[in-house]
Amino acid sequence: MPSREPRLWSSDAGASWRRVAGLVDANGIAQTVMVQLTGGVFLTGLALALGADAIVIGVLAALPLAAKVSQLVLSWWIERAGRWRRWSIASGAIARAALIAVPVLVLAPGPAALRLTLLTLVMGISALAGAVFELSFLTWLAELIPEPLRGVFWGKRGRNAGVVGTIASIVAAIRLDQSPTASSSQIGFAIVFGAGGVLGLIGILFLRHLPRPRRHETRTAPLDLATALRAPIHDKNYRTMLIFSAWWSFASGYMAPFYMVYMLRTLGLSFLAVTLLTTITNSIMALTQTRWGTLGDHFGTKPVLRIGSYLIACTPVLWLISAPSRIWPVVLVEVLSGLGWSAYHVSLSNLALKLAPDESRPSYLGAFGAFSGLAEGVAPLVSGALLTMLAPTATPSLGAFRAMMIVQLVLFGIATALPQWIREPRGTPVGHLIRVIARFQAMDSSRPVSLLFEYGYTHLARIADLIAREFPRDAEQI
Repeated sequence: MPSREPRLWSSDAGASWRRVAGLVDANGIAQTVMVQLTGGVFLTGLALALGADAIVIGVLAALPLAAKVSQLVLSWWIERAGRWRRWSIASGAIARAALIAVPVLVLAPGPAALRLTLLTLVMGISALAGAVFELSFLTWLAELIPEPLRGVFWGKRGRNAGVVGTIASIVAAIRLDQSPTASSSQIGFAIVFGAGGVLGLIGILFLRHLPRPRRHETRTAPLDLATALRAPIHDKNYRTMLIFSAWWSFASGYMAPFYMVYMLRTLGLSFLAVTLLTTITNSIMALTQTRWGTLGDHFGTKPVLRIGSYLIACTPVLWLISAPSRIWPVVLVEVLSGLGWSAYHVSLSNLALKLAPDESRPSYLGAFGAFSGLAEGVAPLVSGALLTMLAPTATPSLGAFRAMMIVQLVLFGIATALPQWIREPRGTPVGHLIRVIARFQAMDSSRPVSLLFEYGYTHLARIADLIAREFPRDAEQI
């Protein structure tokens, strides 16, 4: 017999899980393609083509993240006004329509400094509207998708969108690598950004057909701004998660835009080569998010989050041993990043939703976005200023980049210890998750070689418990 579809939290009698998944998929694919074509290596490449230095690159990378600080006030407004569907559609349309202005200013005559300033302004408007969209859309879907099923739901959405986004970024990279002159390169960037903005707008059309959630607003009583701002800060458990999220965001954002500069300028890789390398990460994320989401639904989101953070924290070591004549460590970086960021992204948002009370979810999510966004927005500004001091030339030296990588390694190391103080209801220690996976695989008698891996899994679980300082009563003694 066919399996019964999960029930949605919706007041629409005809609301269908399959239809909601298809609509969110369609928007997610359009949004992912938009983000791929208007951020990352393409935004960095456009800035370099216009003559940007490390400071400007840091500012551009910081904009979408620093804009999340506005969610502190926006969450209060959205919580009072409700109507998350209306806010999501309106803000999403503004954020994506602003990107269509980028091709105009890129091709417009005038000094490069003026066009860089206008580019920063347009990206800032898009980032601010995107922050409104993210907060209202998360609240909207949290009132539609039941909590026990969110891990699987969002895991499948990330998988489907990642595949199409990867293909789009490869096609765009091939187009840019075929531009032999500076003027033709700018035309190529204009086409890429224009396509990203148009596809993003198309994605908004699908959200208009989502069913109504169980509620349109979280409360009916008035809520003053001070109360909305204080609530998540006074919640000790949520405050701990905010500290971890902010520290981790700073550590990851510290080098995020400059790894692109490192690959393009120091390692001398083409746009296609860089895109193919990042494709490894995106492909692994797309293939593994559903698995991580399922594990999070069964064992809790925190152990999956911790596994992801351990994997990501190892990547600066591999960056340190890379060089213009030694590219293979970058491939390993992309593999670990795909596994780690897949687990991290599918878990962190679910954990933020899980720890936020239903009656004040927008305020809690607003604080979550503001803390992480501010930290990740400040990070590239700090690293850009530091890189300019270490290497004031257009192409920073290998030694300057390695000094920055060592700092990131230390920041990641500290961040991995912080989740031990976060209490997740019905969660399990990370070592317990690893032990269960090991024993389940070892039960397959048709694969006797799997028995050999149980020994490694067991000791890996003990190491994870030691690092996490989580020792369950039902675990083996260390």
